Amino acid sequence: MEYYITAEKKLSADLDQILQNDSEINVKAKKAAKLISSTLTVFRNKIREESFRSDDDEIYFFKKIKPRIHAYLIFFSILSEIETSKYHMSEEELKNLIDKKIRMFRYIMRENIDFVTYYKEGLIHLDRQYFLRQTEIPKITKHSTSMLMDPEFSTTYDVVVSNILAHQMFLNYLCPEDEGLKKTIANQSKLKWTASKSDFIELVYALQATKAVNHGEIEIIEMCTALQSIFQVHIEDPYRIFIDIANRKTVPMKFIPKLEEGFLRKVNEVDGMN
Repeated sequence: MEYYITAEKKLSADLDQILQNDSEINVKAKKAAKLISSTLTVFRNKIREESFRSDDDEIYFFKKIKPRIHAYLIFFSILSEIETSKYHMSEEELKNLIDKKIRMFRYIMRENIDFVTYYKEGLIHLDRQYFLRQTEIPKITKHSTSMLMDPEFSTTYDVVVSNILAHQMFLNYLCPEDEGLKKTIANQSKLKWTASKSDFIELVYALQATKAVNHGEIEIIEMCTALQSIFQVHIEDPYRIFIDIANRKTVPMKFIPKLEEGFLRKVNEVDGMN
């Protein structure tokens, strides 16, 4: 495993260097694709000949190492497509293309919402199902078909992880100040969530469902992460809490009616002063 870890770190450093140099995007993309293809070919041949020493090593490779490399390939291919499109698209058409790529990533997240939540929360209890090569695939989607084509070098969800990482790389490329902004918000916020965690999840899902933020074009996990930073709260498994709320035997919602009652109370107080 040391070999793969070392090789991946070196490749990532080389790819970051390519991204930062002054060459045109298409030149960068070609150099990156060549390096990535060469590395993945070496990895595949080595795995075919030697396999892994343990299941833990296999899980680590398909959860951490291969997705990070594949993410760069996805990222550079998108940059190349956008750069090429500049020659024949208007600014509005180019903006639509970028939006289309972002929607593509969001579609992948929605299609695999359970797994995305699992991965982003850093959970490990289903790693053997998600990141060991197997003959039976628990869930087949158009994003997991690579396992059918190359079962020796794919698992059920390593491609989804690649897209999660590539999505973040693309957002950082479009808005490089975002990461610093998030840290600033977290450091400056004096707000603290004092209701229950289930109340928090009600609010998150209500905002997303009513399209109150970004016209609804935002994933639950993104909304949850942003609000956690603002309100200084940590939610281990947002999706599981939502399922528990939905399965309540009495009234599913408790917090949303409280919001309505509180707002109406404020309205009545103002009416009383008039």
